[in-house]
Amino acid sequence: MTDNKPAFLGIGAHKAGTSWLYTQLAKHPDVYMPPKKEIHFFDRSPQYLSPNTLAVSSPILRLLTSDKWDISTRIKDLLRIVKYTLARDFDTANWYKKWSFGYCDEDWYRDLFSHTRGVKTCGEITPDYSMLKPEDVSIIKAINPDMKFIFMLRNPVERAWSMIRYGSGRGRLEVNLASTDEIIYALQQPGVILRGDYEKTLDTYLQQFDSSQFLVCFYDAIKHNPTGLMNDIAKFLQVDPFPQGAINATKRVNASKPRPMPNIVREYLLETYAPSIERISESFGSYASLWQGSKIPVLSGNVNNDFGSADNSLKLPPTVHP
Repeated sequence: MTDNKPAFLGIGAHKAGTSWLYTQLAKHPDVYMPPKKEIHFFDRSPQYLSPNTLAVSSPILRLLTSDKWDISTRIKDLLRIVKYTLARDFDTANWYKKWSFGYCDEDWYRDLFSHTRGVKTCGEITPDYSMLKPEDVSIIKAINPDMKFIFMLRNPVERAWSMIRYGSGRGRLEVNLASTDEIIYALQQPGVILRGDYEKTLDTYLQQFDSSQFLVCFYDAIKHNPTGLMNDIAKFLQVDPFPQGAINATKRVNASKPRPMPNIVREYLLETYAPSIERISESFGSYASLWQGSKIPVLSGNVNNDFGSADNSLKLPPTVHP
């Protein structure tokens, strides 16, 4: 068994800037991120409303039982092996070999983090870990009881609409964006609701991990203070600050196609999420205090005059375990 193990996980939220976060962390010289952003190891069970490409442990059976989407993904991974081998990037090529042909268990998962020479920390980001059940959070704890967690929060109204736009644009959701009835029906599906239930996520994890292991961050800070946000995260991960000018907030990563939110949909989402937004605002303040009424923060000048570094990300209050 390898002693390698991730030191941190990004657990969401979906459509809250996690792809951008992955891109920034992957550039830090002291941080190792796997070549593939979302591993989906802990949510591999078919019970989850997320990709279950690792539900079958055997690589041979995985290929035999794959649907068309899985097969297409595997072909792309095989092409990456060839690409990186030809480029003599053998570490990345070997990583994809393990990913594609390894027997999926806890040893295999640890081995995905074996290319960590010369770095101070390593981790992965899978937003659907926000939906984990307690028994799978227990597996995380068994792998690393000192695991750190980064949880990106976004106004749940805007997050839900972004998810609908993103999924529809890629054929993952069969919804006519010109029909408010179809949109609202899609918003009522468990996959949308669970991914926006930040309180449930924190409650589930804090039953087994101490609050000092969590850093709650805000999607809003990517626009208004990206360097402050990433240096808060660097401090949390105990690595050096990012070099001046290293953070790129202008290039969007994995963005949803822009489309105005219909007023009826906005009213529905505001009514749905109003109680949660109020509680989150009371607990965290900062950008969350601007979510009520789905206000978009408009800040000018030096953002640190309005929101200091501590408001881009927040440590949770002490955990009280039952």
